[in-house]
Order: sequence, then structure tokens, then C-alpha cells
Amino acid sequence: MKHHAANQIAARDDEIAAYLQRGFLLRMRGELSGQVNLIAAGEIVREDCV
Repeated sequence: MKHHAANQIAARDDEIAAYLQRGFLLRMRGELSGQVNLIAAGEIVREDCV
């Protein structure tokens, strides 16, 4: 499936981890730049694990 905005689904904060575990990518918009990026689960570092 292509990574187009038309194929995205909305998820609440408490649902994100489950979607990432199932192989979905996370689409996030930067606060300062406004640029949208796709983020894979392997690229996420949890602050409580550092």
C-alpha cells in the first residue's frame, strides 16, 4: 500500500503502540517546521527506556 495521506487512519495516543506493533508507520507533523514524516517503530526511542 502506498503511503499517501488518503490511506492514513486516525489513532488516539493510547492506540499508537498497538498500530506500530502491527507494522503500521506513524505519520507525524513537526512542531516547528510543519513537515510531515513517516516514522517506523524501530526509529522510536522511548524516554523512559533511556
